[in-house]
Amino acid sequence: MHLTIRVDASIEMGTGHVMRCLTLAKELKSRGADILFVTRALTGHMAETIANHGFSVKLLPEVSVEYRPKNHDVPHAEWLKVSLEQDASETIQALSNRKTDWLIVDHYALDARWHRALRKYTYKIFAIDDLADRKLDCDLLLDQTYGRNETDYRAITPGNCNLLLGSKYALLRSEFRALRSAARKKRKQCQEVQNILITMGGIDRDNVTGKILDALPSATYPLFPSVDIILSSNAPHVEDVIKAANQHPFMVNVSIDVHDMAMRMLKADLAIGASGTTTWERCCLGLPSIVFVLAKNQKNIALHVEKENAAFCLGNSTPKAISRMQDVFSLLHQDAKILTDMSEAAFGLVDGDGVDRVAHKMENLL
Repeated sequence: MHLTIRVDASIEMGTGHVMRCLTLAKELKSRGADILFVTRALTGHMAETIANHGFSVKLLPEVSVEYRPKNHDVPHAEWLKVSLEQDASETIQALSNRKTDWLIVDHYALDARWHRALRKYTYKIFAIDDLADRKLDCDLLLDQTYGRNETDYRAITPGNCNLLLGSKYALLRSEFRALRSAARKKRKQCQEVQNILITMGGIDRDNVTGKILDALPSATYPLFPSVDIILSSNAPHVEDVIKAANQHPFMVNVSIDVHDMAMRMLKADLAIGASGTTTWERCCLGLPSIVFVLAKNQKNIALHVEKENAAFCLGNSTPKAISRMQDVFSLLHQDAKILTDMSEAAFGLVDGDGVDRVAHKMENLL
C-alpha cells in the first residue's frame, strides 16, 4: 500500500494535524505501507519532526507573498498561505512519478475542488476533518469528534463516501491503549489533586500556559500540587514559560518535544488543556480535565466532553475564564468523588483502538 499524506503545521494552526497523521502513518507503516508526507514550509512546520519519525518528506515552497482569501474560499483558506489552485499544482509536482493508493488530506483549507484536481493522481482520497463546514470529494472521511453523526456530512460528501465518525475512531498512539489498565487502577485511588499536567497545544501562540501558571497559586489553595508543562520547541513563548516556572512557588517542570506523553498523563491527577486532539488522549487514560477553547474547531469537542462529565469547560482563555479555575478546585477539594466520576466518564468516551479501526477500513477499501 502506497500512501501520500498532505498536512501542514504552523504557528497559526498548531501541531495537532501533523501529530495525528503521524499516529496513523506509524500504524500503516507497521502493516507494510510506503508513506510520503507532503507539507509546506510555513513558520513552525514539522518536516524535521516527520523525518525523525522515519518518514519521507517533500517540502512545498515557502510563501513569499501571502494569498488573500476571496469570498468563494473556505473559512480557513488563510491557513494555506497560497491559493487552492497553487497548492494543488505544487502537490501534484510532489507526487510526480509516485504511485499513490491513498491520498490522505488533513487540512481545513482544502475542499472538494482541491480533491478533484488530485483525483487522477491517486486511487483513493481520505479526508480527515473536524468541522463539516465545506464540500469534500473523498472516498473515506474521518471525523473523530464525539457525537458526530452522518447528517453532519451526507450533504457535503459523495453518496458513496465511507464515513468514520465519533471518538471510537480517535487516532491515538499504541502507548495510550497499553496504559489503560494501569490508569484505571490509579484513578480509583486518587483522592486529591497532587500532580497537574498543562498541555495547551504544542504551539500555544497566545501563551495561555503562562496565564494559567500565574493563576494557579490562588486557584488551587490550600493545595500545592506539582506541575508538568508540555510544549513544542516551535512554541513562541517557551522562554517566557520557563522563566515563569523557575520563579513559581510550586514545583514546576517544563518539558519540550516529549516522547512519553502517555506516561505523563498517567502520572497526572488532573489536566488543564486545550480541547483539541489531546482531549482523546486524556480520555483514553481517564484523566479528568479543565479545558479551554483556543480555536473554533475545539468548541464542539469541549461541549461534548463536558456534557458527558469528563471535563470542566471554562470557555475561551479570557482572564475571567481562567479565574474560574478557583471554583473548580474548590469543588474538587470538597468532594474527591468528582475526580473518580470524571475518570469513569472519560474512560467511556475512548477505548484507544481507533487507529486500528481506521487502518483496517483503509485496507478493506483497496
